[in-house]
Amino acid sequence: MVEFFIAFRHIVERKFQSIFSTLGIAIAVTVFIVSLTVSNGLGRNMISSLLTMSPHILIKHKQKNFFENYDEAVENLKKVDGVKAVIPKINSQSIIKSQGFARGVLAYGIMPNNVKNDLDLRIISGNNNIEELNSILVGEELAKGMGLKVGQEVSLVSAENKEIKLIVRGIFKTGFLEYDTNLAIVPMKTMQILAEQGEVATDIWLKTINPQKVENVEKKIISNNVIPHSEYGIMDWKMINQSLLNAVRFEKFVLVAILSLLLLIASFAVSVILNMVVREKIKDIGILKSIGYTNKNIRRIFMIEGLLLGFFGMVMGSILSPIVLFILKILFKVFMRNGTYYLEELPLYISANELIIIYVVTVIVIFISTIFPASRAAKLKPVEALKYE
Repeated sequence: MVEFFIAFRHIVERKFQSIFSTLGIAIAVTVFIVSLTVSNGLGRNMISSLLTMSPHILIKHKQKNFFENYDEAVENLKKVDGVKAVIPKINSQSIIKSQGFARGVLAYGIMPNNVKNDLDLRIISGNNNIEELNSILVGEELAKGMGLKVGQEVSLVSAENKEIKLIVRGIFKTGFLEYDTNLAIVPMKTMQILAEQGEVATDIWLKTINPQKVENVEKKIISNNVIPHSEYGIMDWKMINQSLLNAVRFEKFVLVAILSLLLLIASFAVSVILNMVVREKIKDIGILKSIGYTNKNIRRIFMIEGLLLGFFGMVMGSILSPIVLFILKILFKVFMRNGTYYLEELPLYISANELIIIYVVTVIVIFISTIFPASRAAKLKPVEALKYE
């Protein structure tokens, strides 16, 4: 308790230096939290947009282009624990023609109930009802590029060169530019008619309750032989987007490494301040040792002093971080909204575990920075210290 009181007095006596070192730590912690929060938010938003029109698990036949008798497979897959939705689908590279314009698109044939209940489509015009066989949904950028509006008639030409007239029932936005530019959704029955292959699907999509733990569901499907994996290929979204996820992970690693260096630099300020205090308090250290204070007591005083500076810095950083994030959200809405397609507001996310890790690392780094000046103070001999002028 006495060591804490002495350490606190040292901090109060040197107000300017204490404020300087505290601010250094606060700024480092704030930058760390803010940067990681924005990075996490952007990463989660990108994955969320990607998975809007992508399966969590994709099942395709290894030899055939078409998935026959898929109804039985759909019913079996629905029973697997962790599966949220099962979506049979037929797709085809197609061409949309309207008012003299023609554009290549990827047409997805999906059952109307799956479109309504299982796809997280944000309809910005019209609706997502494609019960009628002559219905089509188009992406926002595709609609803009071709001047399409709800209720307008278009022609869809399939890869088999079959043409059908369709009515635009709705315009959607996934937030992923590639989908919104090149994707059209029609009733599955319509695509089956165009393909002339009977009641078949090209693949089956699975949506899981927790996409981050999709491998657990995949293991259950394989281990229980729900779908014969010798006949059907099973891939999860992490495998399909492996290159993208690796790039995101590497980007986060680099970000954390750079921010850790910033924190390390801030801890040097604490070490420098403590060294200055040791030099100024040599005589005081001698007095303390002459009245019975041990090396351990002296070392503890300066370590407590450094940790107090770090604690005040972390508290200040914790207060500044939400303020900075709030300002960034406002600035984003003012300056960036019109120039960033897939973001309507700045996405922010940081987990409690990440915050705990930041604070623990900060404490460890600051503690290490106090070791040298505290040890230097503890090694001083009482006689030499008292003689110091």
